[in-house]
Amino acid sequence: MNANRSLLRRSLLATTIAAPFVARAQTLLPDRPLRIVVGFAAGGGSDVMARAIAATLEQRAGRRVVVENRPGGTGAAAGEAIKHAAADGTMVAFMPTSSMVAKLLLASYPFDPRSDLAPVTTAGNFIQALAVSPRIGVTTIAEYVAWLKSDEPGRRRIGATATDISLAFYARLLGREFGVPIEGVPFRGTTAMINDLAEGRLPAGVGALTSLIVAHRGGRLRLLAVSGSNRSALTPDLPTAAEAGYPALHMEEWYGFFARAGTAPSLIDAWNRELAGALNSRELAAQLSQTGLEVEASTPEQCSERLEAHLQKWQGTIQALGFKPIN
Repeated sequence: MNANRSLLRRSLLATTIAAPFVARAQTLLPDRPLRIVVGFAAGGGSDVMARAIAATLEQRAGRRVVVENRPGGTGAAAGEAIKHAAADGTMVAFMPTSSMVAKLLLASYPFDPRSDLAPVTTAGNFIQALAVSPRIGVTTIAEYVAWLKSDEPGRRRIGATATDISLAFYARLLGREFGVPIEGVPFRGTTAMINDLAEGRLPAGVGALTSLIVAHRGGRLRLLAVSGSNRSALTPDLPTAAEAGYPALHMEEWYGFFARAGTAPSLIDAWNRELAGALNSRELAAQLSQTGLEVEASTPEQCSERLEAHLQKWQGTIQALGFKPIN
């Protein structure tokens, strides 16, 4: 009996020791801690999603995965970090396409999505939302536009996490649609913008539904409409911008994972295999759906083609508004 127990203990010990190595042998990712860099502050929608993905990736790949926050306007710091990272497959960026469209407006943007990034996979689709401070007392876009057109100073301000030129673009687009000039107010992160909306220091703001939904549910801001083709399952009572009478405000963006350009195809494929596997897990997809992200993984080639099509579409919109890239 004692001999059998001793044998069982040795067997369990051997299994426990070997288990991590079995998990590691199943992936071709570098046998080192891995990093997912996010260009937004901790606690925001992008950060929450990245950490959920990282936790599932750790379990799947048998690697430690760290989320690294580098907050800044439009999330550009994530792309810049990847641009200057080693092409050794230890770091990827989790970025929304809005972080890349800014390059079309600003020639000196710190990275070029076409030449500095290696697409790994799409992660999912998200939509923008228009939010107002609960302190201004409006509940619809029509009421908001009427409120904007009063003569009271300071009303025609709208916040966004964007660079100056990107914010000027959004302000011009909204101003054209609402029929009044709009002043853009830049924020380094969504959390700061939400705080100002909650306290009444900022009358309105635009951002990803993924970043604003929690504050909306908590009463810290009020969402008026979403930018997608259809209503979001998370906010079925909110109309789309088109339903509210502003079809030109239709915008759909998506998140993706990107490595540094020049990273070996074998490493890109390894990241794609593990990330797509994680994203396609039922548990993670359900968790991400609660943040407003409609999960959709892809091949690296599909991600690259979709990015190029997205940039071309936005180029047409920018030209229609009369914007030209500045240095």
